[in-house]
Amino acid sequence: MSQVLKPTTDLAHRIALVYAALSEAHRRAADFVLQHPLETATMTIEGFAERSGASTATVTRFVRSLGYAGYGEFRAALSEALRLAMAPVDSFADAHSTKSSAFATFVTALKDQAANLDETLAAVDEDTCSRAMDVLLRAGRIFIVGSGASHHVAAHLDEGLTLYLDANVIFASSRGGAEKAVRHLMNVGADDLVLAISLPRYSRGTVDLAKLAKNRGATVMALTDGPSSPLVPIADITLFAPARNRLLPNSPTAAFALADAIVAAVARERPDAVEALKELSENLLWTFYQ
Repeated sequence: MSQVLKPTTDLAHRIALVYAALSEAHRRAADFVLQHPLETATMTIEGFAERSGASTATVTRFVRSLGYAGYGEFRAALSEALRLAMAPVDSFADAHSTKSSAFATFVTALKDQAANLDETLAAVDEDTCSRAMDVLLRAGRIFIVGSGASHHVAAHLDEGLTLYLDANVIFASSRGGAEKAVRHLMNVGADDLVLAISLPRYSRGTVDLAKLAKNRGATVMALTDGPSSPLVPIADITLFAPARNRLLPNSPTAAFALADAIVAAVARERPDAVEALKELSENLLWTFYQ
């Protein structure tokens, strides 16, 4: 009934993968975990069994169906998932409790972004940039995916790349939700490039779309925050833009800067870039204030 799952797969995703095949008793246990994660993380196996209407033997089989060796490992995984989910809240609470002026908060936030930009610049290397430009310029089609804060970075890339590339640039996750994005990526092939953007908290949808594209033979380029990102093992090329912020779950400032750099480099490599920009400016002439 169950399937082999990688240890790094998060708990909610494990439940989603096997839910349809679970018995009625196991579904009740799964539903209880999803509805009461904080409570479950502090329960003994006996307490969980009683609250979910199951026996301890049923609970043991349930956690094993998720790929865990036993209830202790399951509860540890749940506690870790909650720790990661609540980290931005804890960080914000700590910062909020510290006495500080609005001006000091402004300065701190700007310093965080300056540090992210410095790290982005330090992580850039010529070989990776050259490979990125090569696949961007040679791709038959470019599919862009990103959600949450990354959605806006994806939209920025879509607008910039559409102007300078002959390739058909498709913002796959722009409208219609996950189903529409999957339909787009079901058509990718070896000549196509999928540009996936995801910052913490990482979008499972974006990661799954990148996996789908990779399985269908497309080249995957990731724009993400660091080596621990779930996009890194999937991508053929990865560009890093740290997204740390002491008051918010993430910040896309460095990712926007990296997107700008990508568009600028593509524009510089295109011999007809000046003509393309001239044509756009002429067409938009009467939309500007004079």
